[in-house]
Amino acid sequence: MATKENTINLFSPVISVIEDHEEELYALPNVKAVHPGFSATEEDLPVIVLVLKPGPVDGTYPEHLGGYPVETALASPVELIFDVLPLSAWKGINIEAAPNIHYRAPDPSRVALVEMEVADINCHVGPDAGWPTLKSFMEATQHTLTVAMYEFYADHIKDTVNQIGRRGDVSINMILQVDKNDKGVEAMLTQSFGDKLTFVKASVAGPNRIFNNSYHTKVAVRDSTAFWLSSGNWSPNSQPLIPNGSAQDLYKLGNREWHVVINDTNLAQMYEKFILYDMEQARTVATPEFEQVMPDLFIPETLLQEVTPLQPHPFSAKTFTGAVKVKPLMSPDNYAVEVLRLIEAAEKAIYLQFSYIRQPSAATFNNIIDALAKKMDSGLDVRIIVGPSQDSKHSDILIGTRNWKKEMFRQQSSKLHNKGILIDHKIAVVGSNNWSSDGTQYNRDTSLVFYSEEIAAYYNEVFMFDWDNLTREISKKISVTPIIAPEGAPTPEGMIRVSWQEWYEE
Repeated sequence: MATKENTINLFSPVISVIEDHEEELYALPNVKAVHPGFSATEEDLPVIVLVLKPGPVDGTYPEHLGGYPVETALASPVELIFDVLPLSAWKGINIEAAPNIHYRAPDPSRVALVEMEVADINCHVGPDAGWPTLKSFMEATQHTLTVAMYEFYADHIKDTVNQIGRRGDVSINMILQVDKNDKGVEAMLTQSFGDKLTFVKASVAGPNRIFNNSYHTKVAVRDSTAFWLSSGNWSPNSQPLIPNGSAQDLYKLGNREWHVVINDTNLAQMYEKFILYDMEQARTVATPEFEQVMPDLFIPETLLQEVTPLQPHPFSAKTFTGAVKVKPLMSPDNYAVEVLRLIEAAEKAIYLQFSYIRQPSAATFNNIIDALAKKMDSGLDVRIIVGPSQDSKHSDILIGTRNWKKEMFRQQSSKLHNKGILIDHKIAVVGSNNWSSDGTQYNRDTSLVFYSEEIAAYYNEVFMFDWDNLTREISKKISVTPIIAPEGAPTPEGMIRVSWQEWYEE
């Protein structure tokens, strides 16, 4: 919980009005939820927000109530299919009990998260250099490829993996979260790898699930001696094919991602053992088929048409050969605790770039959000970038109830899927952990901490390019609320069809 004595909840008076008039507000036509927020038309003005279900509106809504303007907003697909945030989220007291997951960390004598020194690290970013680097990494496989992945449905990556399998001399181990886009992966790999395939579906559903709702990590270990680790999936958005002459259109073609390839036997074998452990545990659990096929979404095509940065050249991959201290982080194991320590120890600067940041409902993630507010208050150079899929309600909560400074919080207009952290221009964190309670504490994700000014400078250059060229002040005016695409419906003019996973989950 937020316990700082100087915390000011800008929405407290609005919440009181909502609570006093709750019954009459919910009696209004098509109202699904009522909550406070900042105005969609007048910056920084607290208002009462009526969240409306789709359909005709019979009647009118009050323009003011209890001295506050009343505004309406369409319910998001998440709110329509799942649920709305409780009013307690705007009070700053939304800490919930930990979910009933059955994850058990492996015995440290078998495999442990150990800080190491590494001397061969290739850093690269997407969409600029993502797929060419990953393709070369995979094609160099001689014996085994061990993969932990959330999404695997890009045709060009399938082709490359199948070509490796058809050679007949490579075995593949894979644990995958199998959703709508990935249902045919096991059958496809069986055709190319035959009995050299070991495939396991990750345990993320059902009463005995191991992780809460996502096996979200993205790691591939080659020949037990090298590995690729990333914020990005094996999807067309995270690993796009970039045609020649497309430098000016890079950020329309694929996500901003941070990746690494590391040649180090000890660290590679640590990751391989963790992946094999996850596979072993998943086999012991009866995992149901995905219970709900999520609908596609429509978003305005103008979202991508606006992305026209002056990019003089794509960011090239760079290899660092000096010894670097590297600390592996995983969730549920140690990510949240270690990231909290990094933020609390920061003395000069904290830069964050995430596809989204959600209000916290888990204790340690809550402490991370508070620690950042304190660093903002203390005058550190804090810069936070989120992507187009950032829900404006979560932004309102972070600014209005958690003391995040709006001028330090920006939204990127191009595709953004990164989960990167830079501390004091000398530490870089690269990996797959989203900044949500599940992503930091309850799902399987992994990141690496690099204690290196040179590596931090590499990613800092990319971050500052994005900050200066691709972002604007966080605002409801640029937030996008997708529309659920009815099954079989054609895509309306001026809209783009995207998958649920692409917008909300990748």
